[in-house]
Amino acid sequence: MKNTKQIVFIFLMISLKIMAQNDSLTQERDVSKPTNFYTFLDNNFEYISTPQAALMGYRANLTFSFSEKNLLLAELPLVYNTGNKQYGVGDLRLRYFWLPYKDYSKIIGAFGPSIDIFAPTGNFDKGLGSGRWIFAPGVTMGIMVAEWIQFFPVLSYQYLSKVDGQIGDMNNTELHGATFQVITPIVFSKKVFTQFTPVIGIEDFRKVEQMNFSMEMLFSYGFRDDFWLNVFYKGAFQKDFHSIRIGFTTYF
Repeated sequence: MKNTKQIVFIFLMISLKIMAQNDSLTQERDVSKPTNFYTFLDNNFEYISTPQAALMGYRANLTFSFSEKNLLLAELPLVYNTGNKQYGVGDLRLRYFWLPYKDYSKIIGAFGPSIDIFAPTGNFDKGLGSGRWIFAPGVTMGIMVAEWIQFFPVLSYQYLSKVDGQIGDMNNTELHGATFQVITPIVFSKKVFTQFTPVIGIEDFRKVEQMNFSMEMLFSYGFRDDFWLNVFYKGAFQKDFHSIRIGFTTYF
């Protein structure tokens, strides 16, 4: 538990230091569009409710923009399982996004491939992780409708490995599926925007009838150009899964 607190403290101190350094160096950013690449640090405090247990913790997300066309994300949650009183790191997420085309003056304003990788760093037996490697390559397109609203459809293939350490389980198999989502930012002003993201997912192509639907909602308020407060909710209603995050984003 001591190490967990130290990690959270380090990330918070990094964010405060970045804020101080950027106080006189801010420039106007449009952070509502997922195809605008910036370097930033997300600090989120999270609560997750599932039929099996309730989880709470802290999620750090460091996103690094090499250029306007290249983005790398690393995300690591620190999780506490309220059911069995276990805590530790969750599953590590890495994401690379390449954007070869962007022109917001066109109806099709952006296009590019990406890949998401989830590593089973969270202990599955303690209820802290999925126990699976997940690889999800996909493509994103930007549809420019108006200044205040755009649509960003994302189509992804999804591979899930067998659960680590469950060799004797007959139901423990590799899974091949897909997801389709539409990230929809709605901009109210330079300081306020929301994102609504409906998601349709098929975890296993052999069971297409078990299609899942979820909804993600994000509200962001910019106290400053380089400091935003965020409230995020995700609901996967068929699975009785609910997640809420409250945090802040600090831009480099």
